[in-house]
Amino acid sequence: MSDEEPQNNGAQEEQRPNGGGDEGDAWGSHESSRVRRYAKMPVDRNAPYYNMGHKHRGMAIIFNHEHFDIHSLKSRTGTNVDGDNLAKVLKGLGFRVTMLHNSKAEEINKYIQEIADMDHSENDCLLVAVLTHGELGMLYAKDTHYKPDNLWYYFTADKCPTLAGKPKLFFIQACQGDKLDGGITLTNRTETDGLSSASYRIPIHADFLIVFSTVPGYYSWRNTTRGSWFMQALCEELRYTGTERDILTLLTFVCQKVALDFESNTPDLLPMHQQKQVPCITSMLTRLLVFGKK
Repeated sequence: MSDEEPQNNGAQEEQRPNGGGDEGDAWGSHESSRVRRYAKMPVDRNAPYYNMGHKHRGMAIIFNHEHFDIHSLKSRTGTNVDGDNLAKVLKGLGFRVTMLHNSKAEEINKYIQEIADMDHSENDCLLVAVLTHGELGMLYAKDTHYKPDNLWYYFTADKCPTLAGKPKLFFIQACQGDKLDGGITLTNRTETDGLSSASYRIPIHADFLIVFSTVPGYYSWRNTTRGSWFMQALCEELRYTGTERDILTLLTFVCQKVALDFESNTPDLLPMHQQKQVPCITSMLTRLLVFGKK
């Protein structure tokens, strides 16, 4: 299975770099929140890097799915290798790791809400990983499917203010469809506590990073002995360069490894043989993220 004008109130007037008024590109009416929300700044407004100097690195939650109650879903042999490798690497980076096995959809949703309700003031960031079966627009829990955005819904800055302005990372190892990527051969041819002048606002969806093991509509590969291609590459990069490279540079090399170093080996099933894969990165990060040593 594969937008009234706000009062200034003494704060520095927000600059409009393009002049004029801003309009949305949606058709029809919309409802806009008039409520001003506040959260503590974890880093200066124009800081190039995220603050990784809090007391704790933060929580890492791994939802590992091997067995399912859904008859059409096969057991995911090799996923425990992925889970164990990822847990070990994340502990090495200073994360407090919790791994949950074969959870039901309601259990996942409840646990995510509990984590979002916690105080993350002393944490650098949050990381959530899901290892499971999937299809386009859905992931599978033990008992049923759910939408991927259920995972990050409760962590937006308005719902989880102690993570506002901090990185929230989601890594998803799952198919996004049943299409296969046969690849192409390249040849050598030419061709604050209080308001101040430093206060600023951010979108509630800022500072998220969401990485899927494959592109929408496509198959994601897993080796039954060594684990999934994506998790193998991600763990290797995190292990050797996780404290040195910024996360998007690191993930570029994860994509390189998956794209170049892996190819399916199923000679007895020719339509599935010699197939390729590349991860898909969606970044709303607003600064460079380097874990550094903890």
